[in-house]
Amino acid sequence: MNAIESIEYTTYNPHSGELSFPLRMDFYWQAIAVYAIALLCYILIRGTFWDGSIDVILHDPIVLVLGFLVALSCAWLLGNWFMQRSLVLGSSYICLRNRFRTRIIDFCEIEAISIGKQKILRVRGMYKVIKIRLRSRRRLLRIRPSLYEREQELVQALSTLKRRIANKP
Repeated sequence: MNAIESIEYTTYNPHSGELSFPLRMDFYWQAIAVYAIALLCYILIRGTFWDGSIDVILHDPIVLVLGFLVALSCAWLLGNWFMQRSLVLGSSYICLRNRFRTRIIDFCEIEAISIGKQKILRVRGMYKVIKIRLRSRRRLLRIRPSLYEREQELVQALSTLKRRIANKP
């Protein structure tokens, strides 16, 4: 078993000093709930009651759009659940992983880290994007902390890493 396979999906492993941040999925559950409730309310309002049963017009464009949004949100949730994306901060690396691929970035490959704050609106958290400049890559690696569970803890860990890299000779 190599080092990549030995990393477990734990929140914190005190023996190795790893912090794991899985992808947030609560937004998808909330979207499914809101769209499904809106669909049921619309069906109850527009449907006709006849002898204790309800007749629903399924060809109504609003029913089709709401049904499509519920199905799309369910598919997106299942896709993200299946991929099991997470970000792992180890003692000497950052690991971006999903079900099929693991990318390990050693701290020695990182040139700089920039932590940007939300300027106008606070939509899903205080921090908008974290940009990591790598020596081996032309484009910046962008991490959105609001997409991961425990956003503040992730930003704090990356801030500590930023200070460590800045103090490195």
